[in-house]
Amino acid sequence: MTKFEEIELSGFGKYPKAKCRVTRPSGIAEILQSTREFTLTPRGLGRSYGDASINDSGIVAESLLMNKFISFDDSSGILNCEAGVSYKDILDVFVPRGWFPGVTPGTKYVTMGGAIASDVHGKNHHKVGSISSFVKNIRLLIASGEIMKCSREENSDLFWATVGGMGLTGFIIECELQLKKINSPFFNNRSVKLHNIDELFDKFEEFDDEYLYSVAWIDIVASGSKYGRNVLFLGNYSRFEELPIGLQQKSAMKYVEKKISVPFEIPFTTLNKLSVSLFNTAYYAAARSKDEYVHYDKYFYPLDFILNWNHIYSKSGLIQYQLNVPEDKGKEAIDKVLKKVVAFGGGSFLAVLKKMGDQDGILSFPFKGYTLSMDFPVRKGIIEMCKELDKIVMEYGGRTYLTKDSILDEKTFKQMYNGLWEKWMAIKVKYDPENKFTSNLARRIGLCPS
Repeated sequence: MTKFEEIELSGFGKYPKAKCRVTRPSGIAEILQSTREFTLTPRGLGRSYGDASINDSGIVAESLLMNKFISFDDSSGILNCEAGVSYKDILDVFVPRGWFPGVTPGTKYVTMGGAIASDVHGKNHHKVGSISSFVKNIRLLIASGEIMKCSREENSDLFWATVGGMGLTGFIIECELQLKKINSPFFNNRSVKLHNIDELFDKFEEFDDEYLYSVAWIDIVASGSKYGRNVLFLGNYSRFEELPIGLQQKSAMKYVEKKISVPFEIPFTTLNKLSVSLFNTAYYAAARSKDEYVHYDKYFYPLDFILNWNHIYSKSGLIQYQLNVPEDKGKEAIDKVLKKVVAFGGGSFLAVLKKMGDQDGILSFPFKGYTLSMDFPVRKGIIEMCKELDKIVMEYGGRTYLTKDSILDEKTFKQMYNGLWEKWMAIKVKYDPENKFTSNLARRIGLCPS
């Protein structure tokens, strides 16, 4: 019998929550045993925001004990590892050896299994795509108990259904990843302080050929003449020989993390229009247009510096809302969304805008356009406001990110992913007709064979 404990579980947003049976398999045999007794949801470090890694009617299988490096080719940069290996594990071991992930999300506390299931993207998506662009192959345990090797060439239908498939096609056992060669842990960061959305979109285009990475912070509380003020951050890999002597010396040193912590859930929300407005005003006032060298940890993972930062949203939790809209309608759509949020009263100090490129995964979130991500404390009226944002997103032919979602209903999801969910479902039925791999998210949005 499967050994498990019953605990209240949530995603990183702490909304929604559910009591779940949780197990930590150490290998394939234990996963197979769980699938004989229950429906199963794979889970890594729980960094998806909503209920994608929650299953209150089956069992949740965490991959944290399946976290070994299997092989690495130092000449090609190809890494083979188990699904429970995290970005932090890879960074700690391979940055000192001169290798870096080709794509990274905004936190290093994500497992490779979770990253592939979400087909995570980063600040360089418009240039290189998502993590699936760097996945050579996957070993996937499917409902029949068979382990299938999936790639662009082998079982390609299952490969493209699994990347971005939210863990619903099977349990990722191992993956083979292409890392990128670097010779310095530092990045050249250019900050550009801007006054409005028009300037931001112009600068995105102006610097598109010059920088690999780009992301903008936007004040989504300010109105009137301050509406849309923002700071654009641009980046490239820094070469060792261009660094100042002091940073060259630090390049060879082992990186030591320094963290602060939010030790407990604040019993009431401290985030309201006033508090967020004060933060945003101070942040924008302190911002300067400048060029500097920044360590990869500070450049990519600033929020990882604060352990349990989600606690500041109180016990009610937060809704992370991320949308993507087509490039040719991007500015108009983003402007309409921002005005809706400003009129509601904002509430997010983590509003970021990025460019997106083309993507092949069937349910993968990205497509060529612009993505806006915002955090909202769960409070009166916020879900209704997000539903209004859904209408705007669909009006412009966009969609929202399943990894961040906690509010989509089946009808809205199927309109956003029209033509895609049907294609994905055909592959799901082929490999998992009895729906052994499922989740609360899957049931909420209708990703279950009928």
